[in-house]
Amino acid sequence: MAVAQEFAEELIARVGHARVRLARAADTADLPGIAAALDELESAYDAARQSGVVIPRAGSQREEANS
Repeated sequence: MAVAQEFAEELIARVGHARVRLARAADTADLPGIAAALDELESAYDAARQSGVVIPRAGSQREEANS
């Protein structure tokens, strides 16, 4: 697997993990957890945007396979 592909997969996984953290924090009304998860999600999306990596929509088959 090419380095660029590995990097893209890592970014996609990072976004997926941040989405899970955000959902868990929201379910428990953990405000500091929500803030931290949103920061991580924003950072991951920004890195993906800057790198030209397309992040699949939440709940897509590709994301579910990476979780």
